[in-house]
Amino acid sequence: MAHAKDKHYWFQLRATLTAGQWSAQYPAKAPNGTALSWSELLRKFKKHCKGFTEVAEVASQTQALALLLGANSTDEDQLGDEHSILVLGNDCILPEERIEEASAAYESLQKLNSTNFDSLHIALAYYSYALGRPADCLSHLAKVSNIPDAQSHIPSAPTTRSDISALQVPGSQAESSSSWTSSLVSSDSCTSIADIKDGRAWAMTESVRSICLQGMSLEKISSDPQKVLDVYATALPLLDIIEYETPRTLTASPSPTSFTNYRELWRWVERLIYRAITLASRTCSLDEELLWSLFKHYHSCSVHWPATYRTEHRSVIAVLHLRALILRNRSSPSISSPHSPLPSDKPPQWLGTARSVIKEYQTILSSSTYFPKAGQHNVRVEDFVDLCVAVWETSGALDDRARWVLDILWWATRLTFNSYRIFRHMTRLLYVSGDSELAKRTLRLYVQVVGKSREAGFDEDADTDRHWVETLIEGSRMLCRLSLSRNDYRGAEEATEAGEMIEKAKVRLDKDDKELCSRVDLAEGIWESVMAITAQDPHTRPARLTQALSHFVKSIGTFPTPSAYHHLALALARPGPSQDLDQAITCARSAVEGEPREIRHWHLLGLLLTADEQWDKAKGVLEVGAGIGENESAVDHSEGDTVGDVKEEKNQHGEGSGLNGVQTREVDAEKLEGEVDNGHADSQLQNGNGHVPETLGGQVYLLSEGSTTVPPAATLLQPLPDRPHPSKSEAYKHALQLRMTQMTLAEHMEGPEGAEMRWVDVFSWVAERKGTTEPQPRSSMDTVAQSTNTRALSESSHSRAGEVIAEPKTPTTSNSRPDGQSSLGLTLSNTPQALSEKAPPIMITPATPAEPNSQFHLATDPLNEKRSLSIDRDTSAGKKVQQMFKNRVHKGQARITTISKKIGNGMVRNPSARLRPTGSAPDFHSVLQNHHYQASSIHSRRRLGSFTHPHHYNDSPIDSPPPPPPPTLPPAQESKTKKVTRATGEDTLLSDLWAMSAATFRRLGKIEQAKGAIQEAEVKDQNNPAVWVQLGLYYHALCHDRQAIEAFQKALFISPDDVAASVHLCRIYLSAASSKSNQKSGADVDMDKVDLVAGMLAYVTRAVGWDVPEAWYFLAKAYGLQGRKDRERECLTFALTLSERRSVRDIGLAVGWCL
Repeated sequence: MAHAKDKHYWFQLRATLTAGQWSAQYPAKAPNGTALSWSELLRKFKKHCKGFTEVAEVASQTQALALLLGANSTDEDQLGDEHSILVLGNDCILPEERIEEASAAYESLQKLNSTNFDSLHIALAYYSYALGRPADCLSHLAKVSNIPDAQSHIPSAPTTRSDISALQVPGSQAESSSSWTSSLVSSDSCTSIADIKDGRAWAMTESVRSICLQGMSLEKISSDPQKVLDVYATALPLLDIIEYETPRTLTASPSPTSFTNYRELWRWVERLIYRAITLASRTCSLDEELLWSLFKHYHSCSVHWPATYRTEHRSVIAVLHLRALILRNRSSPSISSPHSPLPSDKPPQWLGTARSVIKEYQTILSSSTYFPKAGQHNVRVEDFVDLCVAVWETSGALDDRARWVLDILWWATRLTFNSYRIFRHMTRLLYVSGDSELAKRTLRLYVQVVGKSREAGFDEDADTDRHWVETLIEGSRMLCRLSLSRNDYRGAEEATEAGEMIEKAKVRLDKDDKELCSRVDLAEGIWESVMAITAQDPHTRPARLTQALSHFVKSIGTFPTPSAYHHLALALARPGPSQDLDQAITCARSAVEGEPREIRHWHLLGLLLTADEQWDKAKGVLEVGAGIGENESAVDHSEGDTVGDVKEEKNQHGEGSGLNGVQTREVDAEKLEGEVDNGHADSQLQNGNGHVPETLGGQVYLLSEGSTTVPPAATLLQPLPDRPHPSKSEAYKHALQLRMTQMTLAEHMEGPEGAEMRWVDVFSWVAERKGTTEPQPRSSMDTVAQSTNTRALSESSHSRAGEVIAEPKTPTTSNSRPDGQSSLGLTLSNTPQALSEKAPPIMITPATPAEPNSQFHLATDPLNEKRSLSIDRDTSAGKKVQQMFKNRVHKGQARITTISKKIGNGMVRNPSARLRPTGSAPDFHSVLQNHHYQASSIHSRRRLGSFTHPHHYNDSPIDSPPPPPPPTLPPAQESKTKKVTRATGEDTLLSDLWAMSAATFRRLGKIEQAKGAIQEAEVKDQNNPAVWVQLGLYYHALCHDRQAIEAFQKALFISPDDVAASVHLCRIYLSAASSKSNQKSGADVDMDKVDLVAGMLAYVTRAVGWDVPEAWYFLAKAYGLQGRKDRERECLTFALTLSERRSVRDIGLAVGWCL
């Protein structure tokens, strides 16, 4: 019984000491469960543990000193002062009124005579420091050998081995014959411990306390902070052991927590690391490993602490840790340029650490701060918000990394009241993340809060002038972008609101800040341009475009930036009296030099070069732009200077070799990575308040020497960029738009035959970027019987198509309009009479039920066989295309779909592989005849009656099979689901791409491939007007003008302002009227159609189509048929002016009018 009590009281004493229960009334329990006070615990320990009186005395005096230190209501679990957070102060120093009592205890301990009792010297050192005697403290600690090693100064006792694993409070297995020292710990080695013995926790506590007291003593004696840091660094191996062993306690013994039972250990661990970090942040550069090791240990240990434990200290360390991460990684070469396209999906490694620290700091603030009272601010939460935004900016400011910051901002709104900082950050992040509607609301709220505070004279509630101007300018640019993306009245409203933002920003603009003045002028110029587009007012448009040009020139004269050069180039490229294409090309080159990684600058330069008919240079520039972001790790340092080559003056046509000196396949990687971004900051380390981190000898320091406070987190915020970093979808769109321009240019230079082979590379690039290895879903058109005299192309045979209308290869015919196709398919010389005289002689036979192995060939006309052979490729070429597509797109798949199956007529050998027609796809006749504007699917449309060709080998016409019965209506739930389905931006872009390929195939004469491409485009987005425009052109090529008219009408129903649909529809109307007048001399022209055309095109040319030469040309023809010769001449002259210097694609559609 006596032996059991011996072990029990050893355990109780050690547990009480380790838990630091100094002021507890009943810290321990007797074997029968009776609560014991400190005095009773020590009495029973002396009674049952014979010969260890000095142990009880050391424990008693340690408890007495802890009570004296806490006599002035100093909570050991709440240290620090928010007003002097970096002042270490007189921690662990007794007040004057407690010196006498502590001195008596100190003398009492000195009278103890115990050999090999390191705990006595450690206790005396503790008393010496508390009494204000740091030299005596160091003297006592010098008598302890190897303080960091918790076992080296404690004899081993293998007989006291415990079966309990993990760092824990001493258990009940201690032997009564073991000494105080031997019961503390026993192990074979400090560095390789398989399990922890009784008493090890208190040994660790005494070791950490001794090192901390040694460092604190040196702080008062020595003036060398590095010497103090060296002492604190000796605890790092000990901290590694604590961190490694402590988590095992949670799994081995779930009932006691890792904090309560080891409170005294954590008190000294936290104090030691906190003081070390405070010193290191002012003396160590961010390149030194000691600082980062201390941050790591503090963060690792803090996982065991409750949120309310030493919140002041932990807040300071969290801020310093995040600040250090930001400063070290802000200029890291691993971070991509803020405007590099297609950024990497992998976040930087340090971001995980930062987010872990942020999460912990957020928990601390939730428990230590409260909603502010009237007239107060929750400064710590607002500063924390700035810190989080700075972390996001440093990590790249990408849209997919903004969600966690937004979550914190929403959390911060519950602890603040109308904080303008939060609203400012939310406006930016919400827009970047794609929530533009909520971004507009927060912007208005920011303007209201700051504006009212300034009116009321509360300067502390009013944002700085620079932040105010930057935020409103950014908001104005945001509203302009949104306005251009609208097709309704909201666009004009947002454009008007953008102008209001600019006016409010100019009120507080500092005229001496050249950079900010330049940004205001740039924003105002963009706003004028957007108003000219959205207002659609021919009376105010010229004045607004002139004002926009003057603002861009003023912006560049004040503070030139790549963005300003880009917009100036756009303004100079617009048709009108101020058009100057040569100067526009010069400005575009300046934009490329300033931001060589911005793909839209290269795209614009290429388009402008095509307008100037510098075809080879344009091709080279577009290839350079297409190489941005593509396999950058493999980019070679090529000879020559790409940008320098671009800067060369244009040569006359035919001069120069190759691509006229433009490097096309290799990009100077050093130049792309080394350019200064945006031109708005002299250094990446500069912030919005002009604060630069402390540097000495080229090294960056976290704090300046002698700092007593941490600088506000707002000093870490970077200046607002000229525009947000493009999201993944936006970067993908920019890259794909450039490739679409490349296809248009290739078709212009090489004809549709040359462009056909390039489509393989474009679709391969799309598949690689989006990871689409599965074949696209086939359209339901493939599953129904063909009702026209058409013969499908065989999979294994190359097509033999008849000749179709191929637009003359002139710069005026390769322009892409809003339908997404490569051109309107028109030239000024392509009259309706010419179209009717050159009907496409296509050999078409009806589709018949066939066996899977049956092959069908288009009958060829001997007169057109030469043309067909010149267009089509031989069998070996087809196999090469098939193998290329197989290797690049469908790698690793058992079933390979060739390009001909992908964009052909969809005749698959295996009928089971075809998609069943959807129930929502009504019959083509019923849709177009009875419900002209009802949204429907192209897939189940039947060919509109058979027709024969005069050169058809005398085959008798085959009647079309009867149409299948009307499909059954889908369930109500399914219909409801399909109604709300909307195509994504990516789907619409791919739909445009397929529509563009359909135009190429149509011009090439492969009418069935064109139909297949139209089907694919409709699968992606059936509400894309470009799909219906291409369908109309498809029927027009087959001389089915009635069906073509209905398709164009459907496009106009989807988008009433679609220029391509309006022009093509009017073209057919004029063709019909002209044909009637030509067929019968003297017959009256169908004036109803002519008047309709004149009215439609008059509206188009006043609004969105004011710069489309085809619209003016056909308007002139309508005026001519009406007898208005003067107006006809004016329209023809203006159409000729517009067509003289136009690019191969519409700049607004390809690049956009606003960055």
